[in-house]
Amino acid sequence: MARYEVFVPAAPPKVPMDLTLRLEADHWLGALKTGLKRLGQPHMANNVLCDIQADGSIHVTDPDSHRVFRIVEVPDATPAQPQRTVTPPLPMPAVSAAPAPAAPPRPALTPVPRAGQGPAPATGRPAPQPARPAPRPSGHADQVVETRTPISTPAQSIGRLGLSVKAEDVLAELFLEVSELGRIQDRRAGLGFTLDTAMRIIGCEAGSVFTTDLGRSDLSFAVVRGPSAGKLEALGMKVPIGVGLVGFCAQENVGVAVSDAEKDPRFYRAVSEATGYQTRSLLCAPMARHGQVVGCLEVLNKKGGKPFDQKDLAVLSYLAAQAAAFLGRFDT
Repeated sequence: MARYEVFVPAAPPKVPMDLTLRLEADHWLGALKTGLKRLGQPHMANNVLCDIQADGSIHVTDPDSHRVFRIVEVPDATPAQPQRTVTPPLPMPAVSAAPAPAAPPRPALTPVPRAGQGPAPATGRPAPQPARPAPRPSGHADQVVETRTPISTPAQSIGRLGLSVKAEDVLAELFLEVSELGRIQDRRAGLGFTLDTAMRIIGCEAGSVFTTDLGRSDLSFAVVRGPSAGKLEALGMKVPIGVGLVGFCAQENVGVAVSDAEKDPRFYRAVSEATGYQTRSLLCAPMARHGQVVGCLEVLNKKGGKPFDQKDLAVLSYLAAQAAAFLGRFDT
């Protein structure tokens, strides 16, 4: 199994501070699930915002808590860290230290007078500085935890996102439009309607609907949209489950968003090479019914060169669930 470094943002009280765990797992998603389990955290939703960064790390966003986790595979050459117990540090003896350099003088502050009062005289004193919070306690004693920030981690890209996207807002926007799917009687037409809705609302250049039969080990193109749709349909290509980003999505039943597909080693280049269509960004969501993946809904190349965000994932995940329910009507 591979070794991974998993950054877990703080979630008091069980995770009082940002932590970094080193774990062994079959893949990055397994490492994340194992890390959350060890810390007593709830399981993440199946559909999460996942993106590959330029440094090869994987950033996974939980749409419910808006926490951003970072997973990076540790090279084989890195020696394994021995299991150890994290204990509170022993008190350090007092030592004399060189005096810190004097801070530059602060300008005098003039209090703002209240209504009906004359201006208050300047005291020449700087405003009192708030006390620094005491350091938080270390992690649980039964985990191998390093309380340090991973290397090459942009401070603004992990932790918690300020954007709050409520699932009910997305559902309210799509409910009336998707209700039209219940009146469509043709299988291909219904899947095409779902894909067209996703591409229009998210704003993408191309997309595909993949389906798979029970017991089969590959995904077939059921509906294709975009500049190379005709070529792709004529080729009749299939994507093995577990291969490429869409294959990973189907195998793990998890949504995947990638802002630069060429940087992701899982990207299946055979389709792009066969059609001559360049895939830049990609968003894929599994179509699952009763825990069984029956296909995937995928959109490519968000217009304007923007990366996919949490709202895009919520839209595609909802439409993928509706497409899975629609396919259930044709089961015999």
